[in-house]
Amino acid sequence: MNIEKKLYGYDNLFNFFVRLDQNKKMPNKFIISGKKGIGKSTFAYHLINYLFSKNEDYKYDLNNFELNDHNRSFKLVKENAHQNFFLIDLDDDKEKISIDKVRKSFEFINKSSMNNEYRIILINNVELLNINSSNALLKIIEEPNEKLIFILVHNSSYKLLKTLESRCFIFKKSFSEEENLNIFEKIIGNKYNNLFNDILLCKFMTIGELIYLKNFLLNNKIQEKANTKSIIDFYLNLNKYDKKNNTIILKLIQVFLHQKNMKLFNEKDYLWCKSFFKKVSDANKYNLDMGNLFFEFKTNFK
Repeated sequence: MNIEKKLYGYDNLFNFFVRLDQNKKMPNKFIISGKKGIGKSTFAYHLINYLFSKNEDYKYDLNNFELNDHNRSFKLVKENAHQNFFLIDLDDDKEKISIDKVRKSFEFINKSSMNNEYRIILINNVELLNINSSNALLKIIEEPNEKLIFILVHNSSYKLLKTLESRCFIFKKSFSEEENLNIFEKIIGNKYNNLFNDILLCKFMTIGELIYLKNFLLNNKIQEKANTKSIIDFYLNLNKYDKKNNTIILKLIQVFLHQKNMKLFNEKDYLWCKSFFKKVSDANKYNLDMGNLFFEFKTNFK
């Protein structure tokens, strides 16, 4: 498991939770909600390490919002082996979190806390719980045991069950384009303009998506500062469907079309753009949700 050791952009929210803990008012169930790729899971892991490491060597660095590689709890949580930590998340080959994932937490819930410290259940991608797993979760969070905390991480592009939402405190997080840019540059240790030719990417993409795109370019040996159109063409020519970068390619298309609204088309770009729009307008129905992209065309489509 790869966890960013430095947390950016969450200073106020993190300090708020620290004060709650110090005043013994830590909520036992809460949701961190925002767009995918803004560091919500990273925030959760940092908060968990703060709570677990207070009495340990190499405890969490509150001044710099930074994890320490040598901390015992950090190592155990990273390996999903901490006695007071339980993770519910999506398996790589699945589209929904099954009820079995939730059921496995029952035994953890009924155990006693190690050293009478907090026990934490982190539910990542909570929007991907199926109906049965959502119902099972509702039952166990209604009356959690003492010192048991549920942290739910939610992608705000998806609706959350109202019954689940009503039982939890919700903390919503977002970043401006400028904040996106600054945090991205701090994480990668490089200037945005050294990597991308289109500043508009910050308008449509989150920090995590920009990092994913940077790695995509690197892994496929695409030249630095490639323009949006050339990246789209490269991706489409791969002839390979990968739901992980499905969202990325759609956002690249958004950037490309946004650019074209601000300047004249040349003939080649006009035909490319027209072809894409024709496919959308001639579709009987389509779904652009992450991991579930499809078009259904009319039979007389040419």
